[in-house]
Amino acid sequence: MDASAAPGAARGAHPEPGAAKQRRARAWLTALIPATAALYALAAHASVSFLDTFRLMAVNDLEGWGDGADGLSGGIMSFVGAAIAASLLGFAVSRRSTTVFGTLKAGAVMSQAVGFGGAALGLLHAWLSDRWTRPREVGRFAAEEGGGSDWGPLAWIAYCATWLLPLVFGGVAVIALLWLAGSHGRGRWADTKAEEIKEHGVMMPGTIHRVEFTGVWVMGEPQFEVTVTYVGKYGPRQAVERFVTSTVSAPVRGGQVDVWYDPLGEEGVVLIELNERSTSSMLYPD
Repeated sequence: MDASAAPGAARGAHPEPGAAKQRRARAWLTALIPATAALYALAAHASVSFLDTFRLMAVNDLEGWGDGADGLSGGIMSFVGAAIAASLLGFAVSRRSTTVFGTLKAGAVMSQAVGFGGAALGLLHAWLSDRWTRPREVGRFAAEEGGGSDWGPLAWIAYCATWLLPLVFGGVAVIALLWLAGSHGRGRWADTKAEEIKEHGVMMPGTIHRVEFTGVWVMGEPQFEVTVTYVGKYGPRQAVERFVTSTVSAPVRGGQVDVWYDPLGEEGVVLIELNERSTSSMLYPD
C-alpha cells in the first residue's frame, strides 16, 4: 500500500528487530540451513528404498514387483529418523527466518524452500548414483513366459520419476526463494509486513498528536510527518509515520486514524491508515 499512490493511507512505522537479536538469528540460520537441508536430503535418498518398489509396480509385470525390495526395512527406518530430525530443524529454521525477515510468511516459505531443496539434492544423488532399480524392459511389460504389452502414461511417468522428482522438488524450492526475495526486498518489505499485519493483526483507534510538513513534495503533493497515539498491547504508545497526500486530504491534529498491530509481533511495529475522520474536512483544530 503506497501512500503516494493512495492519498489518505499510510504505512506505519516498521522498526527492524534489535540488531543483536537479528545477528544471533542470522548466525543460527547460517548453521541451520545446511544441516536441515542435509537431513532432508538423507530422508529423500532413503525414501527411494520403498518408492522404488511402487515404481516397479507400474513398470514391471507381476513377477517383477519385488526386484528392488532389497534393504527395504532399513531404508524405512533411515527415512523415518531423518524425516523427524529434519522436521524439528525445519521448525527452528522457520523461527529464525521470522526473526531475520520480520514476517511469519518468511519463516514458512524459508522452511519449505530448505525442505524441498534438500529433498531435491537427495533425489538427485539417488538418480546420479543409479539408486533406482532398472525396469526389466523399457516401454513394455515383459512377462517371463513371453509376450507382454506396451506401457501406458502411468508407467512412463513412473519410469521418468527418477529425474522428474528432483526437478519438481528443486523447482518448488527455487520458486519459494524467488518469492521470498521479491516480497522481502527493500522495495517490498514494508508492503508485505503491512499486508500481514492487516491479515493477522488487531485494529485499534488512534489519535493524531502532531502533524509536520517535511518540506518534501512528491509528484506535486506534500509529504507530512504524523505522530499518532494509540493503545498497544502494553499500554499507550506513539508511532511516527511519513506519507504523501493531497492538501485537501491533509491530516490534522486531533484527527482519528486506524492503527493495526500484531499482538504476537514486535512492539511498535504498526500499520497506520488515515480515514475520513483524519482530515480538516471533519475537524477544525485550534
